[in-house]
Amino acid sequence: MTEAGRPALLQVADLRKTFPGRRTLLGRREPGVAAVAGISFDVAAGECLAVVGESGAGKSTVGRLVLRLIEPDAGRIVLDGTDVRALRGEALRAIRKDVQMIFQDPFGSLDPRVAIGESVAEPLLVHFGTPAAERARTARELLDRVGVPAGYVDRFPAELSGGQLQRVAIARALSLRPKLIVCDEPVAALDVSVQAQVLNLMGELRRELGLSYLFISHDLSLVEVVADRVLVMRRGEVVEEGTISAVYRSPQHLYTQELLAAIPAPVPRRVRTPLAVGGRLNSAGR
Repeated sequence: MTEAGRPALLQVADLRKTFPGRRTLLGRREPGVAAVAGISFDVAAGECLAVVGESGAGKSTVGRLVLRLIEPDAGRIVLDGTDVRALRGEALRAIRKDVQMIFQDPFGSLDPRVAIGESVAEPLLVHFGTPAAERARTARELLDRVGVPAGYVDRFPAELSGGQLQRVAIARALSLRPKLIVCDEPVAALDVSVQAQVLNLMGELRRELGLSYLFISHDLSLVEVVADRVLVMRRGEVVEEGTISAVYRSPQHLYTQELLAAIPAPVPRRVRTPLAVGGRLNSAGR
């Protein structure tokens, strides 16, 4: 159980990852970089946990470790009762249907040579061997659900805007009906007004489908209006953790205080959290 009394969907304990240092001109290896240095956290079912910090804090590495896109050096990753680090081969591929990822760059996350309908449907073929007709129908339904017109199904990524492509990426992530979505700076590359549209969509889908989000971001003003709890990282370590209200109103660590002080303008308190309690974000509220 989490601190809020809800069952934990994701449990991470003492997670560690060090990347080897570069070789010098003399062939010597520089000291390694501890990107993630023994962090622990839980994500409850239906919760949005934000991971924040400056560039190089290790937050994106955490997301990739959870999905085992890169291998941890140590630690436990338990998803819905299953030890993810113990899985190999087909078992690992099978559990990936329960946890998907939305990347920062919508242009780079989709194959430019593949029509968007095919991109959305591909996971159904890979994981379930779904017949072509059913894949096409599901892709159209998912694209419609995220607000991409049906006529776009045969278009290629270069023909869509950044906001439309991020909606396609969300549809692709939803195709396997995951329990957890890791969102790595999912709106950082978008204009402010488009950010609001995409985040409102994610909030609606969370409420409708009971999704959990691990929301990785450097934007603390944005995090305040989308997350239930926040994990503050610095140089691979967690320096502070708590509910949004507790951390933002009374930050305990000097680093957290500095991050909050650097926010250009406060978020109006009247703006409710779209991913947490059902409100909607507007572009003027950032």
